[in-house]
Amino acid sequence: MIILFLLLLAFVFSTALLTPLIGKKNFLFVIGLGFVVGLIGGAFFVAPIYDDFPDMARYLYISTSGQQEIITLNISTDSDVNQAIANVKKIQGVQSVESGEITVKTTSISSSWKNSIESRITTANSNITSGKIISSDTMLVQIKPGSNPTDVIKKLKHWMILVSGIDIRFAIVQVKVVVDASRVDEVVNELPQGEVVVTEISGPIEKEIQTLKNTIPSKNNVILFCGFLGVIVGLVGMFIDSIIRGLKGIMDKLRKKDDD
Repeated sequence: MIILFLLLLAFVFSTALLTPLIGKKNFLFVIGLGFVVGLIGGAFFVAPIYDDFPDMARYLYISTSGQQEIITLNISTDSDVNQAIANVKKIQGVQSVESGEITVKTTSISSSWKNSIESRITTANSNITSGKIISSDTMLVQIKPGSNPTDVIKKLKHWMILVSGIDIRFAIVQVKVVVDASRVDEVVNELPQGEVVVTEISGPIEKEIQTLKNTIPSKNNVILFCGFLGVIVGLVGMFIDSIIRGLKGIMDKLRKKDDD
């Protein structure tokens, strides 16, 4: 891609070299040609590489770092959560798997039940550490590390129906998977399809990549820069003789100073 872009710049340069034959009145033509060709080259040859730059940087960070990344998964309790977690643990590169927050969808929860459920939810199962109702049909349940989320939901469902008549429609378990940074892509590709959904990849490397993305200029600015680069190349080609004479003059003056 870069070679093709350089060939386009070479075309602009060679066209600009013809200006002594074409005439200086075509100055604007060369400038316009350089800008348009630069934009086209930037859009079709440089931009695709620029899009891949964060991935290339990620690969470099991974190959030189022994740090860990965290893959956050969502697993529905409609599937076998325990089996899905067991399958994830078997993947090479996975260092630990912990279930955490559970998003629970329920039938309608009236405001009169909100405080009562939140204050008493830990009695439903000893592995529940807290619960918070965030809407009329959704609550977040925190469980102890190493808990069995399927068992927790079953007991919570039975308790809620018994206490309030509110039923659990379904629940999503958030699972944190700690992996070797060099194996992130392989682990993601080997995750059980249809059982888990990747919601986030976080860690020191992802922070570095995000910082890089926030630092580098936007793709549109890079394409615009390529257009101006084409203009510069055109100007250099147009005035190459003057530039060479000027450089020779400078070199001659430097030589004279050395002789003195």
